[in-house]
Amino acid sequence: MKLGIIGFPGAGKTTLFNALTGQNLAVGMVGERQKGANIGIASVPDERLDYLGEVYKPPRVVHATVQFVDQAFVREGGKKKELGEEFLSNIRPVDALMHVVRCFEHPAYGEADPLGDIEALEGELILADYLVAEKRLERMEHERKKGKPCRAVEKELLEKALSILEEEKPLRFSQDVVNSPELRGYSFLTAKPMIVILNEDEDRKVEVDIDTIERRHGPCLRISAKLEMELSQLSADEVKEFMEDFGVSELARDKIIRASYELLNLISFFTIGKDEVKAWTIKKETPAVKAAGVIHSDMEKGFIRAEVVSFEDFVESGSYQNAQKRGKVRLEGKTYVVQDGDIINFRFNV
Repeated sequence: MKLGIIGFPGAGKTTLFNALTGQNLAVGMVGERQKGANIGIASVPDERLDYLGEVYKPPRVVHATVQFVDQAFVREGGKKKELGEEFLSNIRPVDALMHVVRCFEHPAYGEADPLGDIEALEGELILADYLVAEKRLERMEHERKKGKPCRAVEKELLEKALSILEEEKPLRFSQDVVNSPELRGYSFLTAKPMIVILNEDEDRKVEVDIDTIERRHGPCLRISAKLEMELSQLSADEVKEFMEDFGVSELARDKIIRASYELLNLISFFTIGKDEVKAWTIKKETPAVKAAGVIHSDMEKGFIRAEVVSFEDFVESGSYQNAQKRGKVRLEGKTYVVQDGDIINFRFNV
């Protein structure tokens, strides 16, 4: 999973990036533009995997990972500046967007206007998508006049996308556009799922209309990126002590990753053994044969069956062997839909 962190200068993007990845990049450099994108990896927290690691005590316990791309807001061009190629090339490949919004006063950027900032940046994304759709339709019309065959479905979907964008609406709420294979290669920015990250300061809070934001733009999370970055620099014991003292049940990093999994309809299954216990990420409704292919293409090609036990049945049984004796380990075929928390042993022959 690859998540793009975007936002206007002063919003706290790099502060959040540091909190999520444990890095310590410079933040708050007013007037200085970040060069390129910051890229970092974070492990996906999963207590189920930790439990399996304790049971098997293998040399390796491998968590799923998330890649974060912190991209500065960059315009390019002449009088009518548009989102620059640097911004577009780094953000188009991500699976979802995290829009960090300043919800506190800033000495260099003034009073906070969360809803105004969200809609202003959304407008930039809409314009970028509009230009892509418009240029492609112009090219298709040019090809039609030359007698080349027209891709009717693609043209119809592009026209619909253009119509939505002309109304200054993002494409993410139009499922036939978002899910159409004909438009997948365009990587429209406003078609990507988005989480709005409301970055607050405990001492300088501003009022935020959460209902309006979620209705117009998508799910919201409220965090303090500065506090979370400070916590990311502490030891695990110090973080645990802080959370207990202040009644904090979940770090922002864990909230964001969990919300991203839900937004992208992702789940985890596990493979176990004496050498390695590992979590694998797949889409919901993935059949067993495709889940096997996530591990290795040979497993998909030579799939025979999947031996499956749910995490709950494994815990209740105490071990894989006991789960087998109790009849909790099931033999499933290619079309079995993998469930979140399944522990699977794939049988295959190539």
